[in-house]
Amino acid sequence: MKGLFRKDIYVLTSIGWLFILMDVFFAAIPDLRFYAFAALYAVMLLVFLMQSDEQYKWDTLLPMLPVSTRQVVLEKYIFCWGYIALTALLAVGGQLIWSRFGYMPLGPEYFTVLCFNLSLALVAQAIISPLIFRFGTAKGRLIMIVLVAVITGISVSIISDGYDFILSLIEIIRSWRLIVFAAALSVLSLPLSVALYGRKLSK
Repeated sequence: MKGLFRKDIYVLTSIGWLFILMDVFFAAIPDLRFYAFAALYAVMLLVFLMQSDEQYKWDTLLPMLPVSTRQVVLEKYIFCWGYIALTALLAVGGQLIWSRFGYMPLGPEYFTVLCFNLSLALVAQAIISPLIFRFGTAKGRLIMIVLVAVITGISVSIISDGYDFILSLIEIIRSWRLIVFAAALSVLSLPLSVALYGRKLSK
């Protein structure tokens, strides 16, 4: 599976550098409304990588390679999970720097909203991934655009109204439980993506 990682890293660094640059920009801005874009932008990485595979006819070459459908899907999931985690680290690192200049102190409220946005990203990834693996990027992209727009709108509107709503929500559902639920949903979508991708390749 190392070869799969190398392929996607090469694609991302050779033709996807603008994608990385925009994600770093959104993650580093000292405003959590923009981090909502960074987290969901990381989910869009799957669409970018799958589109590259379709463009270079990877699906037609896959049956001739010593990799299984499960390995291909798992590699994409791990890649996306790692990228989502990387955006969180970039956001925290950037916030540490900005806080020294008096922008938005790095307090409990910050991590509460950070967990909220990470949960949204994982839920979006859990919903979008099976659709992309089943219908491809052409049809799946339309569904993804609608879903990302809705989730981003919810996140930005809530954060724009202040932390009160989220903090009251966390009183019922603690942030770590929200993350665990979203992560579990993302993991549970993996076998569904494997089955749907296998069905697509068998046609």
